[in-house]
Amino acid sequence: MSLERRETKLSTETRFWSWKWLDLFLLFSRTAWVLFNGLVNVIPLYTDLSSKLWLTVWFTLILFIPLIYVMPGNRKISYYLIAEYLVTGSMFLYLIHEFSKAGPDIISFISFPVLAISFVSQSRPFIWLSPIFTLILLFSGLLIGGFFEYEDTPGRLVDIVMFYAFGFILGRIALMDEKKRELIQSIEIKNKTLEQYSERIEELTLREERSRVSREMHDSIGHILTTIITSLDALPFLIKADPQQKKYIKEISDLARKGLRDVRTTIHQIAPEEENDSIFEACRIVISVFMKHTHTDIRYVTSGKEKTIGIAVKNTIIRCLQESLTNAKRHGQATKIDVILRFQGEDLTLEIGDNGVGTEIKPGFGLKTMKDRLLTVGGTLSIQSNDQNGTKVTCLIPLPKELIG
Repeated sequence: MSLERRETKLSTETRFWSWKWLDLFLLFSRTAWVLFNGLVNVIPLYTDLSSKLWLTVWFTLILFIPLIYVMPGNRKISYYLIAEYLVTGSMFLYLIHEFSKAGPDIISFISFPVLAISFVSQSRPFIWLSPIFTLILLFSGLLIGGFFEYEDTPGRLVDIVMFYAFGFILGRIALMDEKKRELIQSIEIKNKTLEQYSERIEELTLREERSRVSREMHDSIGHILTTIITSLDALPFLIKADPQQKKYIKEISDLARKGLRDVRTTIHQIAPEEENDSIFEACRIVISVFMKHTHTDIRYVTSGKEKTIGIAVKNTIIRCLQESLTNAKRHGQATKIDVILRFQGEDLTLEIGDNGVGTEIKPGFGLKTMKDRLLTVGGTLSIQSNDQNGTKVTCLIPLPKELIG
């Protein structure tokens, strides 16, 4: 038997003995049995004071000693059985020795203790040890009293067996009732735990949704607004040099409207639909739009055989590209940017390098969002920046095994 099962059985055995109505009934019955046999049947048969005194002490021990080991907080069934057999059993054998002339009827003295013994013997090894010790006690009494030749002896033994069976059935009923209570309590505890988990999951879901909305707004709208601001800064010069300024201003207006549509889509669309463009083409479009409105020289290189990737990976790459381009222009004042997107071996890698002003990397909301996005798809983020070589951002995402090969 494993340690867990053994601990479970011991725990069940301990919890079984809590004061229920049946336990109280047996307690009062035992008290009545001791008082009746002691004060009415046995002690009055003696005339000397010393005999009355030690019999009174003996019956007192019979009443209290076994009960010590079935009190709440001190449930020790093995000790109870030992005390019952020693204290009550010795009184049983003593009475047979003293009053053997009364015949087999004296055997009925042990009826109630046998019932109590069978009541508590509901688990191994007591379930088979208790009947053995009870039979040993009975046959010892029959041998001491010489009751084997009496015609009433079988009837008295049948009575004892019936008391033992009745006590065992009562114990089973009490045990099943206790297991039912435990099951109900366990179900209630599990229900409360499930409610707590449900509340926690709901809270985490809301928090994740808020985080997703903030990331989407920062990545898409921040990128678009940066290009608009850059374009607007150059607008006065373009108006003087280009007679088609109205067309360019309209393009900027259209870009702003696209930003507004992105905000609405991000807020209201819980499950965005996957676009049909490949990851190579989607990144090319992002770079083309950025070049057009910021007049930045961007060299875009793709390598490796493109594989079909999930929408989560695709969105992550696109958002990381937008954030890196925006940072290169806004913070690095870059005029040239190299973008390399490649499928190589087990990984999808995006590299963005610029010739801008290198600076100390201070993790802000944008970089933190990039890192969080990559973490959700099992990816990593690496950033290198110095005054001579500008900044290089590397996003690496491992591909699922079914896509490799």
